[in-house]
Amino acid sequence: MGERAERDSPDSFNETILGLYEDVFRLAVDRFKEDSLARLRDVIPFDSAIWGSGAEDPQLIFGIAACDFPFERLVAYSVHWQRHDVLRSAVSRRPGACLRNEDLGPVEDHYASEIYREFCGPSGIEHAMGVTLIDPVTNVGELVFLFRADRCAPFSDLERDRLAQIMPHLVAAWRHRLLWHVAGHARTADLSPGGLPGGHAVVDGAGQVHASDAAFGLRMRALFPDWLGPRLPPDLLAATTGAATSVRVCGQTFRLHRGGDRHILSLAAEPALPLSPAEARVAERFASGMTAPRVALDLGISRATVRNHLTAIYEKLGVHSKVELVRKLAELPPG
Repeated sequence: MGERAERDSPDSFNETILGLYEDVFRLAVDRFKEDSLARLRDVIPFDSAIWGSGAEDPQLIFGIAACDFPFERLVAYSVHWQRHDVLRSAVSRRPGACLRNEDLGPVEDHYASEIYREFCGPSGIEHAMGVTLIDPVTNVGELVFLFRADRCAPFSDLERDRLAQIMPHLVAAWRHRLLWHVAGHARTADLSPGGLPGGHAVVDGAGQVHASDAAFGLRMRALFPDWLGPRLPPDLLAATTGAATSVRVCGQTFRLHRGGDRHILSLAAEPALPLSPAEARVAERFASGMTAPRVALDLGISRATVRNHLTAIYEKLGVHSKVELVRKLAELPPG
């Protein structure tokens, strides 16, 4: 009773969360997820666990970490059973909601299912509990599942609530750990993750976003209203594939801190300009030398829309000619 009471105490729960953030500076990046899962045992006992990172639609796996979960079992699940897993599907459809099989219907239905008879039961998985968090802009998600082998030891409501509460801290700690790791390998002098302004993401060489903060997502949604990650929008992806460390797209300057296989893409602070994202796209192209008809063709909008945008741009920026527009935009940080 004493051990369980200690585990259930608020102090123990808070210490576990604090430990996750302290581990950002202590654990190697390739051990962070496994060791973080093991730390959860202090407040939610389990027999095995997995932590996956990636995107759901289309499915893209960045990495899977396991705690006492054999690799061959992961392979068998991915190949044969994931598409039959109603619990995983439900968890993915309801980000932030921690769910167990019994939360979806009578647990007897689960024990009668093919996935239990052919995979879960033989693998020693009697109880499962999972949760996801998915960034609605970048489409990048983190999934954590805990498993127990004793049918007489289901996960309690308290444990379900605790996993839901701790999941945002797991994701935030992992983002910080990944950021510190990439910053340590970046070729930018004196780059410090703590010194980065709000609005940054970790991307790979193919332009896939692996992690980002909320400010990055909000700005990307404003710049690219129809974009859904994890791959960067085409205009931004094309601008970052060269050797430049600063690029300007849709009126926003991005800094690229290049590392090894991953880089940090951050939003540069911008002077306050009253242009909408659509107006910024027109202004950028028009100032670069495109004619108004060419801007319309490039953006897939009508010439009348371009003329209306240019009228608003000239009025908002207080300029009266293309030369003045070029000079005004040149006052911004180089891109």
